[in-house]
Amino acid sequence: MFTALYLLVALPVVAALLYLLALVRVWRTEQMLAVLMLLFWPVGLYALVKYWGEKEAGVRTPLLASFILVAVWAGALAWGAGYQPPDEPMVADDDTEAPADDGIGAQVRRSVALANLPLRGGLVDIPVAKASIDVPKHFRFIDRDALQAAFAGTDDEPEAQTVGWIVHERVDLAGKNAWHVDVDYLADGFVSDETFAAQSRETLLAAGQRATKAVSDQQDAGEPEFSLVDYAEMPRLDPASHTATWVEEIAYAGEHARHALDCYSVRLGRSGALVFTIADALPSQRELCLRSVRLLAGRSSFERGQAYADRSRLLDRKAKYDLVALVTGTFASALVR
Repeated sequence: MFTALYLLVALPVVAALLYLLALVRVWRTEQMLAVLMLLFWPVGLYALVKYWGEKEAGVRTPLLASFILVAVWAGALAWGAGYQPPDEPMVADDDTEAPADDGIGAQVRRSVALANLPLRGGLVDIPVAKASIDVPKHFRFIDRDALQAAFAGTDDEPEAQTVGWIVHERVDLAGKNAWHVDVDYLADGFVSDETFAAQSRETLLAAGQRATKAVSDQQDAGEPEFSLVDYAEMPRLDPASHTATWVEEIAYAGEHARHALDCYSVRLGRSGALVFTIADALPSQRELCLRSVRLLAGRSSFERGQAYADRSRLLDRKAKYDLVALVTGTFASALVR
């Protein structure tokens, strides 16, 4: 089944092929008109009128179909780009259900938004974190402002801490198996990693399972329950770069029970932490998921004077949590205290 994005690409291609078919048939009788049609497509309208009554020439049908397809394509593109959802009423009747969004229309609008996202390569500055990312070859960065403009009010709207996405150039973001790396900055102060090396796998896993269950219990009704099964990749700290990387295996319960991987890599700085995440990856993508977040964390760096080692115990604010709490997910409860 074609997605809306594929249709947006296929319609002008089919229209062009039909136009060329009509052009070839015009060439048989009027070569000059055919050349003009090739150089300036509106001449095709004149040809359509001229050959309208000459069925034996075989020009009318493909030329008319070509123009219709172009009109449909242009209309769908303009509608998807300019659509604005209606304002919600101030007071709603609990017994009245909101009209369901048109699935195809929503897919078209999302496809258009994804196709228009600006992509950047090379060295990308993250001003809020006083850091930069040397985006690897074949990857591209999408900043927060572009994501906010494209997805405001939808499930893809960036979180408060999100600074952007990093995507691979071969990944179709509108596709079923699309994936991207979320880049977040936690500006909560200095996050210490001093006690991390002393933690056992069992201690980290137990804390992570408790934190995951708490999040699952607090979600909206109807959402599937989930739990942390194990670490597909044990949390490891690189003490030289103050970077930690790990992979969680998550089990979802309910009708569509399944297992998925969440991959993380954190780079600690003087005033906060950069977090690279790939969520809900297939188990078969474990190596790709792990290597991607680890690579991006390794290619990020803080400005001079803003690295982990530059911390001033006297002047700098310390976060309410440490790296252990960040890795296990228990840091969220520390922030509300």
